[in-house]
Amino acid sequence: MALASPGSTCVATRATAPTGNAGSASPRSVLGGCDVAEDPALDARHALPQWLTPSEALLLVRAAHAAGPYPRPAAPGFDLWRVPGRKQLLLESGELTLTVDLAAQRLQMALASDVADGIPYASSVPLNAVLRTQADSFRSQALALQGLTADVPATRAVTRAALLHLRALQALDASLSGASHRGLAQALFGLEAVQRRWHGDSELRAQVRHLISRGQSLMRGGYLALAGIEPPPPADHGDETAH
Repeated sequence: MALASPGSTCVATRATAPTGNAGSASPRSVLGGCDVAEDPALDARHALPQWLTPSEALLLVRAAHAAGPYPRPAAPGFDLWRVPGRKQLLLESGELTLTVDLAAQRLQMALASDVADGIPYASSVPLNAVLRTQADSFRSQALALQGLTADVPATRAVTRAALLHLRALQALDASLSGASHRGLAQALFGLEAVQRRWHGDSELRAQVRHLISRGQSLMRGGYLALAGIEPPPPADHGDETAH
């Protein structure tokens, strides 16, 4: 497929994990649940880990059928570089998946083997039980293929569970950097809260310890449950279920 320009590095192949003995973790687990893993040392702004949706559940971009006996509108020509955002192509078992990071959105679509640069294309969606819930995503993908972007709200409501995950990761980073528990509490909850609520047996100290413990749990494999790779462990007292 003539999709990449000379010198482009947009095409990737699926990463593979070391082969272990019987009973060892599966390749996806070794790779952190990713289909395409990244170097953990990379800055998060540059890393592009991939969790792929099966191609049969994606919007399919294919060559447009030849004109029949009845007039029909001319199909647009496919142009990868017209698609806005940060793009990555993954080739796996003869199937090509295009991933686009566009603002806060991540779009994935399957490219049929008959698609090439400039060729008239059409798209089709899977007919499944969750089609209604996927309509907005498919619309965003169709617009992206035309070089357009869908209107995305600048803000969205933050759940308590999401805030808990955020603070746990912040606590983990701070503790790994050698920050004190009191300094961490001040960074997360403010100087005034620490001055009022920080003492030997305070609930604020207990909350900081819980956040650090939760962050360590996420680091040691708990993130796989958040990504849906593994079943979640039994919830600790006081934890919220993330949706």
